[in-house]
Amino acid sequence: MIFIRADANETIGTGHIMRCLAIAEKIRALCQDVTFIVADSRSRPMIENRGFKTICLDSKWDDLDCETEKLVSVLQKDSADKLLIDSYFVTEQYLKQLSEHVFAAYIDDMYRFAYPVHLLINYNFYADVERYRSLYQKTEVTPELLLGSKYVPLREEFSGIQKEIYPHVTSILITSGGTDCYNVAGHLLERLLAEEQCCTLNYYVVLGRFNQNIDLLQSKYGNCRNVHLLINIPDMAKYMKLCDIAITAGGTTTYELFASGIPSIMYTLADNQLDIAKTVSALGIIPWAGDVREDMTLCIENILKWIDIYSSDYRIRKDISSKMQSYIDGKGAERIAMQLLGGDLKR
Repeated sequence: MIFIRADANETIGTGHIMRCLAIAEKIRALCQDVTFIVADSRSRPMIENRGFKTICLDSKWDDLDCETEKLVSVLQKDSADKLLIDSYFVTEQYLKQLSEHVFAAYIDDMYRFAYPVHLLINYNFYADVERYRSLYQKTEVTPELLLGSKYVPLREEFSGIQKEIYPHVTSILITSGGTDCYNVAGHLLERLLAEEQCCTLNYYVVLGRFNQNIDLLQSKYGNCRNVHLLINIPDMAKYMKLCDIAITAGGTTTYELFASGIPSIMYTLADNQLDIAKTVSALGIIPWAGDVREDMTLCIENILKWIDIYSSDYRIRKDISSKMQSYIDGKGAERIAMQLLGGDLKR
């Protein structure tokens, strides 16, 4: 039995659960059972709707040390073989105690300390093997490392996409993460619909389960013929295929856009999005419009500039789409699943 420990809520969004679901589905396809362990009930519907069992610890999602004893008891009771952990709130002591009872794997992108686990996963473009070696140089054992974009855990729908680039831009996808606490989608729509060159385009606005502005956006744009509010949709790839450009926050969605080959413009709204924004911008693939926390107005101005560039040059969009898909093949979740199924307790 393989267990996954992750959470989703209004504060941390849905990214941790979504990438773990992609891995879980690949494990299930390989004929192994997967059970999710969560702190509270807020993420249970999105997990159980995908056919996975959940165990609720009734603990604090942001204080994992308080749940260790209860979690170990669950793992021992159900004879757990492996545990995949995906949370920014792990501590060294938490992981050490779990690793003493089960094969432990951890998804990281913060390099905070030498994580005492058996398997360490960092699927980001900027994953740095030398940085991990430095972290572990004073430890007796080191985990097996799965680093780089070949391990991006995307759902099956993002594998093998053939993106068609059309001469004219008619539709734009807007994503703003699972919560959008700054109402970026609302600010963007207000400005885009006021611009002569943008007001006639179609906008597909993805609103996550925990988005705090759904009622506001529905009241303001629900009857707008060219604004389509997509609430908690299960088929993101469908809309990435449909749209010509995407405006997105950094995060897991970035890799879905790469796999889909949709020319994109990125902004950031959290510290853990900065590295990916800087990396893809430096690669010349996705321009970074700025951080909305610093200057929302400037960020939107930069987005408008890039919409104009993309709209006026079909060749740029065609070239960028090809480059994006060359980085991500959509098989990362399967690679992680295979590694989990093949691992053992030897460190």
